[in-house]
Amino acid sequence: MITNYSSRQVSLTAIVLAISVMGDSMLYGVLPSHITDFGLTAGIGVGLILSVNRWVRLVSNSWAAIVYNRFGIRVPLFLSIGLAIATTAAYSLFHGFWPLLISRIFWGICFSIQIVSLYMVVLREAPEQRGRLMGLYNAIFRSGSLVAVLIGGALVDILGIDIAFLIVAVAMLCCIPIVMLIAEDETHSMGNMADTEVNHRFNIWTLILGTNIENITLRSKILAVNYTRFTHTFAVSGLVTSTIGLLLKQRIGESLSINDLTLGIATITGIVLSISWSGEVISSNYFGQISDRFGRRPVILLCVPVMAIGLLSLIINNSFMPILVVPIIFLATTAGKITLDASAGDLSPHADKAHVMSRYSTWADLGAASGPIAGYGLMGMLGLHWIYIISSLLIASGVIAYVVTTGGTTTNE
Repeated sequence: MITNYSSRQVSLTAIVLAISVMGDSMLYGVLPSHITDFGLTAGIGVGLILSVNRWVRLVSNSWAAIVYNRFGIRVPLFLSIGLAIATTAAYSLFHGFWPLLISRIFWGICFSIQIVSLYMVVLREAPEQRGRLMGLYNAIFRSGSLVAVLIGGALVDILGIDIAFLIVAVAMLCCIPIVMLIAEDETHSMGNMADTEVNHRFNIWTLILGTNIENITLRSKILAVNYTRFTHTFAVSGLVTSTIGLLLKQRIGESLSINDLTLGIATITGIVLSISWSGEVISSNYFGQISDRFGRRPVILLCVPVMAIGLLSLIINNSFMPILVVPIIFLATTAGKITLDASAGDLSPHADKAHVMSRYSTWADLGAASGPIAGYGLMGMLGLHWIYIISSLLIASGVIAYVVTTGGTTTNE
């Protein structure tokens, strides 16, 4: 049973993430339909702007694990809040490719610090609680994204890009007193660091898994979980999220009139994404409980076909299909994410938890970073239809790898 203390610590850390991520989520909802307003032109540059924060996390996640082991939670979180405020304000103050690129790089470093800290707060608890705690964190975290794309999209249509992002940046200041309420963790002591350094003599497994444990079966399970997470983030967090604004604009146009009400494309995109993320907020804890009670594999086997079919349905040339289908895709992805998060925690060796979870997060970031690049880079050659088909097949390969390698329990504790 989850204690009130556990729930409170996870909730506080997740609230910091939820507020900090608002600028990033708002950019995903606004940029694809307002490319020229940001001083950009349509093409691979837009995909790079939307994905570079994930590319940099391929390096900064490992750095964040080292920072956590040395400094704990509070000091890194204070640093990350400053970066979150600065980058969100930069979206307002500086337009053009290079200023936005630099801002997104710093946001990537910020998120690495926050997600590694959050995972370590969850992993303080027993394995039988992880699914529910991962669900609790995801529900709170996605609340920030929901608010950002819904209210942020409306603010952009009403007040313009510059003022809208400045308002969000100022709102992030409320994170500072929240961090003071998060309990510090003693597991980053110098003694534990020494043990970790011994276990992390460099080899190929340290590079791709965050641990050089000699158990081949455990290695393959961790690798399968990481790869499956990569396929999900590539298809949904990366490709669908970064192209939904463009897809809606192609299907609907600059605006949609309903009786006497006219909605701008940024508002429509915000509504679709907010509905999608509201499903995560409502269902995350429920999916976590199912994962704890019935096991990780059944949840994966149920949610992945829904994701694959949903992606394929986006190729249907209907104006309202994305509005109907995207929330369902996000809901299935939520179930998969929470289950895979818990699986990674179950499998991580005790001495290497921070490093294994940071590498797991890196695999997720690699998928999310590749999605926008693939979407905008291949759009001219293949079109969005074929890109969604390929993504559906990639997801299918992930679930096959997961099922083949993780037979039986995935718990390592």
